[in-house]
Amino acid sequence: MTNTVKVAVIGAGMMGRNHLKTYKTLPGVELVGVYDIFPEAAQKAAEMFGIKAFSSMEEAAASVDAVSIVTTSVTHADVGEFFLNKGIHCLMEKPLATTEEGCRRLIDAAARNNVTLLVGHIEQFNPAVEQMHKILSDTSMIRSLTAQRMSAASGRITDVDVSMDLMIHDAEIILSLVKSPIVDIQASAVKTPDHAEGKDYITALLSFENGVTATMTASRITQARVRTLTVTTDTNYIDMDFINQSINVHSQGRMPYVNQENLPDWMNYGLKGSVEQLFIPTNQPLSAELTHFVNCINGRETPRISGQNALDALRVIWKIQEKLGFIKNSDIDSALTFAAE
Repeated sequence: MTNTVKVAVIGAGMMGRNHLKTYKTLPGVELVGVYDIFPEAAQKAAEMFGIKAFSSMEEAAASVDAVSIVTTSVTHADVGEFFLNKGIHCLMEKPLATTEEGCRRLIDAAARNNVTLLVGHIEQFNPAVEQMHKILSDTSMIRSLTAQRMSAASGRITDVDVSMDLMIHDAEIILSLVKSPIVDIQASAVKTPDHAEGKDYITALLSFENGVTATMTASRITQARVRTLTVTTDTNYIDMDFINQSINVHSQGRMPYVNQENLPDWMNYGLKGSVEQLFIPTNQPLSAELTHFVNCINGRETPRISGQNALDALRVIWKIQEKLGFIKNSDIDSALTFAAE
């Protein structure tokens, strides 16, 4: 397909409206309409963007080539499977689904119908993350990673714990950087009088088959907004800020002292440190994500976050939740044995 791609957005909430606004700006895209289970929400969004308010998913599927599915997480499997089985390309906002069975239904439906399934882990389109992939293209140099994703309480999402809300972003990115199977996961949660269940501050430790370790901390009770990833390698220390879209590379080496005579060899050197701040052209990650989706539909690219990638990240989160006693799920032991792509 190389003609104009006709798209619709399924879900007219805040994120759905962001998709609508962004599609309006993309070349090679015709934004046809929007559907929501609440007709008044769909109608309001349709009037805002000058498009059609579909009365049903069937009507939407008959009118478009592709959809962004921006509905509640528990509906992803059913809504996504409906459109994939109609031969409609789908961008599914994260999480892919809420169960492994639901994820498998979507992955299988996309393969069976030969259509694109892209999962909206939007941080992969942050230009700093894109640059980090280039820096760490030789995965053997990675030794350890530390991710922090913290902020104060928000009313945006309250139906899931902080691992599914925030930590899943870092789990997916770390898996894509390390590219090795996980052999162990440990987790702990902070419990306070106001947050007795510990579901708003979680730290997890991942151990990989290749010897790399990764620590992830996610919080909804921290009075500062932090989104960082640091990486220790064989040759340097790299710190990345998701918010500022910035990367600093710290290096340290030995240099000989000048005019120091009669010193033993082991004393004749000092340490020289340097910090290189990389220039990273900024972009709007959602625009980059939707452009990538259209390019995948047209056969110019392959999905950066496949259904399997998204399922692997979910397995990590489910295992963390199991370790903390948030869920009981004996069928997710595969979280420790999935093969890295």
